[in-house]
Amino acid sequence: MTRVPTLTDGVVTLRGHTEDDVPAVLEQCTDAGTQAWTTVPVPYTLDDAKTFVRHLVPGGWEADAEWGFAVTAPDDDGTERFAGGVALNRRGAGLAELGYATSPWARGRGVTERACRLLVRWGFEERGLEVVDWTAKKWNWPSRRVAWRLGFAVGQERHWMQQRGALVPAWHGTLARGEELAPRHPWYDVPVLRDQGVVLRPPADADLPRMLECLADPVMQHFSEGPRERAPHTAERWPDLVEERREWAARGEAVAWTVADPGTDAHLGLVQLYHLHHRRQAELGFWAHPDARGRGLTTRAVRVALRHAFVPWDDGGLGLRRVHAHAASANAASCRVLAAAGLRETGTTRSDALLADGTWSDTTRFDVLVEEWR
Repeated sequence: MTRVPTLTDGVVTLRGHTEDDVPAVLEQCTDAGTQAWTTVPVPYTLDDAKTFVRHLVPGGWEADAEWGFAVTAPDDDGTERFAGGVALNRRGAGLAELGYATSPWARGRGVTERACRLLVRWGFEERGLEVVDWTAKKWNWPSRRVAWRLGFAVGQERHWMQQRGALVPAWHGTLARGEELAPRHPWYDVPVLRDQGVVLRPPADADLPRMLECLADPVMQHFSEGPRERAPHTAERWPDLVEERREWAARGEAVAWTVADPGTDAHLGLVQLYHLHHRRQAELGFWAHPDARGRGLTTRAVRVALRHAFVPWDDGGLGLRRVHAHAASANAASCRVLAAAGLRETGTTRSDALLADGTWSDTTRFDVLVEEWR
């Protein structure tokens, strides 16, 4: 039988599986989150757990095809406990795929990141790997965050994976020998902002119907080509509208807020800072739901977002120096919002915006610098 090495960073330990791990493997693999995001069999039985510990993991080591480890870590009482599993599955010379799963009690503690860091370093240093791949079912945000912290480059191309006989959308990333095991870009958190009688919060799944109503609104479509090009706006056609904005934040590209009703939490509009250049500049965009227009709400929401944009990075803001925006010159309402929110008109691009009626409008450009912000 192949001897499995023991790896530790002083907090988390990777070791070979033992018979004592069977109950914990069963608990982990019957967890709803594990079953939703991974490829474990469903239903998962005690016999499955025994087969995994007694045959599948040892067989991977014997064949030199998959190097699987049990992960242990101290719980709140300091007791060393089974905390999940990590593995490198060989895909060819110099290439392996990273896999990991975390026991329910150990989630949110940084255990999996530590375990994967140990394993990836071991793979590069002891097994001569040149590249490590990572694949996860799309929208598995905890897995994505681990990969981000380890420095995986996650591509934007479409990718798929098998899950119990079905093809499902997936993320795919790579990490090469010699690359730093650290994030390649920011992952922007989207804080809740309350000021000037408005609430800005991260977009929520429940916002989708009213977001689609905004995009389908005739006034918005008249002035904006994007919503016209993406029509029709139905939940079946655009189910990931909210998740897309989470993706932008995860890629360090944008921060988007729902403008929420302070009483009902209903989606009243959207404010977003996109084309983000970290701690330098961003472009401002916004929309208002048809039933939220005409009361100054969007202007106040934009001002709250701008304040966050200009708060120094070390103080919890975005630390930007400049925010810019543009609007069709014929869209008097949007131009008024930008001017009232404190942006200055900087110029015009002639005959730039194609309106829904086939006519062309100039585009008016605006910006504001941090030293001008009040």
